[in-house]
Amino acid sequence: MILIRGSFMKTLMVYNSKGGSGKSTICTNLASYYAQSGMDVTIIDLDPQQSSMQWLKMRPISKPKITGTTSSSKIQKKKKDAIVIYDLPAAIHGDRLYNYLKKTNMVIVPVLPSPIDMRAASDFINELRKAGPVIRKKIKIGLVANRARAITNIFLELDNYLLKQKGFKYITALRDNTNYIKSAKTGLGIYDMGQAQTAQDREEFKPLIRWINSN
Repeated sequence: MILIRGSFMKTLMVYNSKGGSGKSTICTNLASYYAQSGMDVTIIDLDPQQSSMQWLKMRPISKPKITGTTSSSKIQKKKKDAIVIYDLPAAIHGDRLYNYLKKTNMVIVPVLPSPIDMRAASDFINELRKAGPVIRKKIKIGLVANRARAITNIFLELDNYLLKQKGFKYITALRDNTNYIKSAKTGLGIYDMGQAQTAQDREEFKPLIRWINSN
């Protein structure tokens, strides 16, 4: 596990304007990491599907607490050792998107290895480039290849595409794995499961956690 040194308050969003990109999976597993690290963790689930909130309802009480809410207005600024993770609904554009961007320090954009998802990601990334907070470098944008199968041609296309996105960091690739299916069913994250079982998944999350902690 990556050690967190010093106190901080961070707000991040996991978002892609196209639905089905696996943003709730990333939200909940990041939440499980930071909760295991002893931080005050809150998920703000604004997606109508409420996948993150359903995950929280299944979370065993024996595991580190994670707070969930469906309203960003209830969040108060924490003094230290806190992280707020937004799980946003799909198809947010224009002024509505820009208003959300004002609430965050960083945005993680998950992209799936498919031609449809890459085309949609191109449009969304171009929209992000035009946002005031991004232009003024008030927030950081990180890209994640999600549900990847490394030996496939379509993943190689996605890998190459994300590497070419100037100004936005391509952080990591997360594999398509049954551990994430188990996570969704049980309210556990990979950091709540056995280390041997989730060793590769934890390795793939390390660059993402480092990126979050460094911003």
